[in-house]
Amino acid sequence: MKKIIYRGMMDGLATDRAVRAHKYDMIHHWHPECEIQYYIEGHRSFFIDEEEYHAQAGSLVLIKPQSIHHTYSHKHLYHDRILLLLEADKFKAVSNYLGNDLVAFFEDYHGLIQIPFDQQETMHQLFKNIAEEVIEKKQGYQQFVGVKLIELCLMIQRMQERKLVVGPLKTAGQVSDIRIDQIKQYIRGHLATRLSVQQIAEDFHIDQSHLCRLFKNATGYTITEYANIYRVKEAQRLLEDTDISLTNIAILTGFHHITYFNRVFNKYTETSPLQYRKKKSNYKKSLREKNNL
Repeated sequence: MKKIIYRGMMDGLATDRAVRAHKYDMIHHWHPECEIQYYIEGHRSFFIDEEEYHAQAGSLVLIKPQSIHHTYSHKHLYHDRILLLLEADKFKAVSNYLGNDLVAFFEDYHGLIQIPFDQQETMHQLFKNIAEEVIEKKQGYQQFVGVKLIELCLMIQRMQERKLVVGPLKTAGQVSDIRIDQIKQYIRGHLATRLSVQQIAEDFHIDQSHLCRLFKNATGYTITEYANIYRVKEAQRLLEDTDISLTNIAILTGFHHITYFNRVFNKYTETSPLQYRKKKSNYKKSLREKNNL
């Protein structure tokens, strides 16, 4: 069971600290916010854009917007972590101070940074200060949070300079087998086609069972999961940028049946295609109205 130590929200930022002591595998997902996780104790494994990382006490994990990621239990089930979700466009002052857009900052520094033991309490206190301001909302709390975010970003930059950024884990199979990259490109290039695992195995002259095992070990996905995730991402683009009907979008993205399309889309986005289109349409309308003021 997940135990929430604290939780708070303000305009453009959400934070919580949570403890888990049982097996929990999060579904693959992605979102427009910048995400930071800091681990106080325990262990947690990540797949971020098909790269694997293992977090432990003192690990700071940065996930850039729209990165496909999930966390999962490894050998150790317990972890105590702090989460920050940031909407980059709500923190212009932070971007201005850094001389870099926050999205670009996360592009530059995404991944895992291992904080030295003697600085872990300082990092923990920084996150705690942010949470207190967000929860208590005293006078000037927005400015205080902005200052703390600048401090956090500057600390991250210094950690990068000290080469404390930890690269993704690699296995011999991942390094040597370039066929995986070819298969991923093949799947992404045939999203509208109902490719079977058997067909992919035949096209690449690989035993089907070996292909499934190799692909899962290298990417963290089954082949069906991988195809469906990129189908949903393409469906999101079509829902946002076109007036194509839901039925035709389902066909164009390889789902073919609207019921299956709805089910898979909801699994990864927690909303229906219709509601997603309405939400994005209303957001664009509100932006136009603001710009016309």
